[in-house]
Parts: sequence; structure tokens; C-alpha cells
Amino acid sequence: MIPFEDDNLRAYSLLLRIEIAIRELLKSSMKSEFGEEWRKRIPGDLLTKIKVAQTEENRPQFDYKRLGPLYYLTFGELLTLLTQKPGKQAAEKLGGDNVLKQLENILVPRNAVCHSRPVSSVGLKTIQTLFAELEAALTRDGFEILTSKPDAGLDQGSACCSMIPAFACVILELPDLPASFVEPEDFETAKVQFWWANDSLAGFNRTAIEDAVSIIREYNALPKGVGCAGDRQRFIDESDVMKRVQHAISELQGVKT
Repeated sequence: MIPFEDDNLRAYSLLLRIEIAIRELLKSSMKSEFGEEWRKRIPGDLLTKIKVAQTEENRPQFDYKRLGPLYYLTFGELLTLLTQKPGKQAAEKLGGDNVLKQLENILVPRNAVCHSRPVSSVGLKTIQTLFAELEAALTRDGFEILTSKPDAGLDQGSACCSMIPAFACVILELPDLPASFVEPEDFETAKVQFWWANDSLAGFNRTAIEDAVSIIREYNALPKGVGCAGDRQRFIDESDVMKRVQHAISELQGVKT
């Protein structure tokens, strides 16, 4: 057994959770502020670095997944983003300037762990203290939610399994003329994966999926309220909503999972 193995594994486990929580909180905060275009609001120099790093996923023979953009930033770059305007909301939720200083304090023990050097007892204690403070700031449940579904890529099979039930619900609910339909949750994530580049990589007709989501969004934008049912029915009939959504389901069902 390596003499310092237990301490380093303990430190790494906490660091992993701390960094995922920060990335996911930044994503959530930026998405809340800027909407689905939040990725474009990442500062230019960091966005350029992300795009260069993502080219690695263009080699499917290595089974890479396209991670969320914030997963291509170093810990130091995450700290920089937290101090800039796009990350301000996330920084405040973490505890403000005091916590940012403590995040800087773990750079040395973090480097030791990442480069297979023994983390000191003081370094481990620093990491443990920071973890406890972040957990208190975000609440234990909030921390768990942030780390439970990291934006760590999506393969074709998982995307299909996620989107099919959402489209099926649309078909099922059409006769009831609801005020709106729920869009497939993973559609936007799927669109930024390397395999969305062409149909041969995706394994299905991407246009059919995009068309189905587009018609759902058009329906959801129709006027709501009493007396609007007729407009919804007319839109469904004239736009062939059922046919277009069924086409998307058929395409997704053809992918091997």
C-alpha cells in the first residue's frame, strides 16, 4: 500500500465533489441569467480554449463524450470565471469573497493530489473545511443535486432512450389539447455532442428530431386561456403534429442502445 494513499483518496473524493458542484452551479446560474444561449456568454478567451479542447471528442474511436463546456476549464480558470460578471451569481451562492479566497487556498493541496504527491494533514483539513462550508452554503440536498447529474456527455443510445418517452407523451396528450407539451429534456444536450455533426454518427435523421421539437415549441407558443382550444386543434391538424412527432419516434427507435 502507498503510505499516503488513504489521505490522498479522501482529498480527491472531496475535491471531485467540490469541482463538480462549482461547474454545475456556474452552469445553472448562467443558464438562469442568459437562457439556452448561456454558453456564448462564457468570456471569449475561455470559450476559445473550450472549443479547442472539444476537438478531442471528434475522434469517436476513443468513445469520447462531449462534456459540458465548463468541464474543459481548469480549476484556476473556474475561479477566474467566478470573479467575472457571468459567474457573479454562482459566487454569491457559494458564499461570496470569503469562499473565493478559501478556494484559492486549496490550490496547493489540490496540485499535490493531482500530481501524486502526498497531501499534508493541513492540506487535507483545508479541503475538508471548505467542503463543509460549501455544503452549508448550498445545503446538503442542494449540494447532492448539483453533483448527482454532472454534465459529462451523452451518448446516442442514452439520448434516444431519454427523448422517446417525451415524444410519446406528446402523442398521448394530443387529444386533450393541453396548454403546452414538455420538450425532450436532453434535446439541447444532445445537439452539442460530437455525434450530432451528421446522421451517420448519430444513427438517426437529426432533421426529424429537430422538426418535432420545433413543432412542439410552435404549439407551446400558441395563445393560452379560455377559447383557445379551437386554435390548438386547427394547428395540430394543419401542421401534421402527430405525423411529425411519430416520425421522430420512429427514427430514435431505430438506434441500437
